[in-house]
Amino acid sequence: MNNIKCQRIESDDVLKDCAEVLVKAYNSEPWNDNWTKEKALEKLECFYNSPRFIGLMVWEEDSLVGCCIGNIEPYYMGDYYYVKEMFVSPEYQNKGIGRKLMESIKKELNEINIKTIILFTGKDFFPYRFYLKSGFSEMEEMRMMSFGETE
Repeated sequence: MNNIKCQRIESDDVLKDCAEVLVKAYNSEPWNDNWTKEKALEKLECFYNSPRFIGLMVWEEDSLVGCCIGNIEPYYMGDYYYVKEMFVSPEYQNKGIGRKLMESIKKELNEINIKTIILFTGKDFFPYRFYLKSGFSEMEEMRMMSFGETE
């Protein structure tokens, strides 16, 4: 784990590789989703093409092992970075990859004077504890809501 490096996603050429990692991550415990590479790629392309996209990839040696995908959104109190997806390949979880990814995105954002990061995560999964350890806190006044089929 000594050769971990993060780099910014500068081209949509890498999104296929990112989609493969997303599929591995979300089709495994604890989510057990049924992502296809095609649907994952479609999702990532949607985020990539959003205004003010910022995404990072994390590599261990020559293997892509995780990504953080999001965009900067305007708000009257100041712009914020909205994490749309953050995922690490299952075999690299709990090895500091997510921490490195989060530290890197915070550094990138600090360099462009973005001080706030917002994301949604489930309380019953390990990412919730990871985000708490990374300095995030719950927004008590907010609730995630949905309409229609969610399962």
